[in-house]
Amino acid sequence: MAYDAIFQPIKIGSITLPHRIIMGSMHLGLEGMPETAERMIAFYGRRFEGGCSLITTGGISINHAGKGSNIFFNFQKDEDCKELTKVNDGLKKKGILCAQLFHAGRYSYHRELVGPSPIRAPINRFVPHELTEDEAWATIEDFGNAALIARECGFGAVEVMGSEGYLINQFFSGVTNHRNDFFGGNHEKRMNFGLEVMKSIRKKAGKDLPVIYRMSGIDLIPENPILEEVIQFAVRLKEEGADALNIGIGWHESRVPTISMLVPRGAWAKVASHFKKGVPGIPIIASNRVNTPDTILRILQNGEADIVSMARPMLADPDFINKVYHNQPNRVNTCIACNQACLDHTFKELMVSCLVNPEANRELEFSKIPEPKKSKVVVVGSGPGGMEAARAASNLGHRVILIEKSNELGGQLNLAAVIPGKFEFKETVRYYKNELNSLEVDIRLNTNCTIKLLEEINPDAVIFATGVKPREFKIPGLEKKNVGTYLEYLSGNFSPGKEVAVIGGGGIACDSTHKLIEGHDPSIEDYFTKYNVNSYNNAVIQDIKPERKVSILRRSGKIGSGLGQTTGWALLQELKSAGVDFYTSLNYKEVRDEGLVIELKNGEEKVIPCDTILICAGQEKENSLAKEFSDKYPEKKVFVIGGAKDASGIDAKRAILEGNLAAREIGQKS
Repeated sequence: MAYDAIFQPIKIGSITLPHRIIMGSMHLGLEGMPETAERMIAFYGRRFEGGCSLITTGGISINHAGKGSNIFFNFQKDEDCKELTKVNDGLKKKGILCAQLFHAGRYSYHRELVGPSPIRAPINRFVPHELTEDEAWATIEDFGNAALIARECGFGAVEVMGSEGYLINQFFSGVTNHRNDFFGGNHEKRMNFGLEVMKSIRKKAGKDLPVIYRMSGIDLIPENPILEEVIQFAVRLKEEGADALNIGIGWHESRVPTISMLVPRGAWAKVASHFKKGVPGIPIIASNRVNTPDTILRILQNGEADIVSMARPMLADPDFINKVYHNQPNRVNTCIACNQACLDHTFKELMVSCLVNPEANRELEFSKIPEPKKSKVVVVGSGPGGMEAARAASNLGHRVILIEKSNELGGQLNLAAVIPGKFEFKETVRYYKNELNSLEVDIRLNTNCTIKLLEEINPDAVIFATGVKPREFKIPGLEKKNVGTYLEYLSGNFSPGKEVAVIGGGGIACDSTHKLIEGHDPSIEDYFTKYNVNSYNNAVIQDIKPERKVSILRRSGKIGSGLGQTTGWALLQELKSAGVDFYTSLNYKEVRDEGLVIELKNGEEKVIPCDTILICAGQEKENSLAKEFSDKYPEKKVFVIGGAKDASGIDAKRAILEGNLAAREIGQKS
């Protein structure tokens, strides 16, 4: 089998896993919702059925101060433990559920936050209370108690969250630990808190409970510990009884992206490889941006790690492992590292789901929908919403005809895929092509859908996913320059010059600008050079000198305001490092030979030198056919989804969800 190396057993303490993939921790945002335990059983159960053998929960705080936010379970609350016991009872014999023991430290979003020193985190408005030495020992005791409680609740293993800038990581770093006691003052003493946590867990919960220690392999903030110090800490953790080391990457305040599309696949396994060499005799787990079977294979065969941990890819496809085992990699619905429905939701305290798989975390609700009456369904348009509507409808047993005016499936995803760092959208299109063919959807390319054609087909329901068109932009003198739209540029039908003024400052404008200045996807070495990662404790983005000079202009609002919360900052940082100029709060006046003329908020006139104007001034919905058909056949079930429904931003997350929901409504009683 092509992926034999993945399906080799490995021991973590007292348990043996049948393969080298575990599902990593991800906060689901289910706590406090109706039927919390039932939702978690449905979610995790679906992943166990898909081949997962060990799944780590989202962080469960070891005490009140350690809660990251209001939507965290707490091992010190009886009602939370009852829910967690119910979850474990519902998942018995399906696999090993591993509880992550969590303390956010100064990253907690509440006023009772604590830390090793009273140093405010850049991403938090509250200053932490400095733990006294007695309070630090009490917190260590809480870690041990939490491990014991986890065992009593039915968990088969625990993972210590000692990475990503949370409390244990804060004690280990001289950046956040300015103490002069048993827990600080030099490198050796800064290790003590984390080591004592490990000792407490072994003392309280026993030597046979499998303990995974998630430690920070590299912090990616200035002045973080050097590699030799981190390796020393890892060796000591092994000596104190850790059964596996999960190598975490970066702090939340780091200015080096670690999990977004901008990061090459499997890049951070290079950091895990230091621990594979430096700490022999213990399983090393690599994580972050591992999303394809070939990437897993590369990491294992290169000896960079023994196990890979994937969280978001299991949101995207709960059957990932089974599909790889049966040598069906093309059927995997690949995680595209967009963060839009997962981490962005987490930071807003919303339920987590997945852009490419809206069924994630909705397993319980969808299982309650009655089986539909089988219908003939036409889907017009094969962008993300249209493809998902066709897939979901066919999967529910409907006869589906998918009509696309161009010669290929994918719609706007094909444009997005040519932007640097967004190549993963090619995987989404690949997935849908395979699924639609396997489901025997009647795909009609190069077909212009008309009322006449719909009348000939006579469907029971029509889903219009006809998308958007660029908004027209006019200004005196525009003909003086080389002018094109984002649609023309990204489709390869427009060639910009060396000085480009980009009209519009939303997501499309920022993405198009990224292509203008970079134009390609970086390799791992390119990426590590760009961010000076090989320096280990001085990683920061380096300035680059692109071939083009680009300016982004927006009438009002912030440049990139529509970008994702956890990914947008990284893109804007890259644009700024390439010398892109940002202009906002302005009016467009005219175009002269010397460039684009704008009027600033203070009334000053400014000329932006350019030989090219790229128009990214928004979109308008294309729903004329839907209106015409609805008016003529009001008795038919008609759904309008995605950009055709609302053109305010091209939002694949919304389009795919609406496509799935529309498919589920077909054939249901009114």
